[in-house]
Amino acid sequence: MASKMTEAGIIITQGDTLNIPLRFTIYKDGKKVPLNIANAVLRMQVRASASTPPLVSKEVSRHADENGGRSLIQLTAEDTNIPAGDYYTDIEIQFPDGQKFTFYPPKAGYRAYFKVTEQFTKGD
Repeated sequence: MASKMTEAGIIITQGDTLNIPLRFTIYKDGKKVPLNIANAVLRMQVRASASTPPLVSKEVSRHADENGGRSLIQLTAEDTNIPAGDYYTDIEIQFPDGQKFTFYPPKAGYRAYFKVTEQFTKGD
């Protein structure tokens, strides 16, 4: 389980799986409370550049706990079985009223990297 996600990006070995747990909160009356994400859609894509087709594309519309603001993006071994290299990613949420927000990477104006390292144990 050497794969990891940081504020700057994701590092993963080819063909590995990675579960990305997400929790959405807002401040209400000075307190952090869960954001209801019922009927919201999460989208994640991995690309070599903004103008190339996605190598990985995930969409999540069923959430672990929509009233509690919890969801999960699961990258499967099939998703990450792409050529080793340096790519870019972001994750957005779209609400039923059409509002859409890119929340990863967490800093506006930044691009998150998606680094795929070469797999050596291949089962062949």
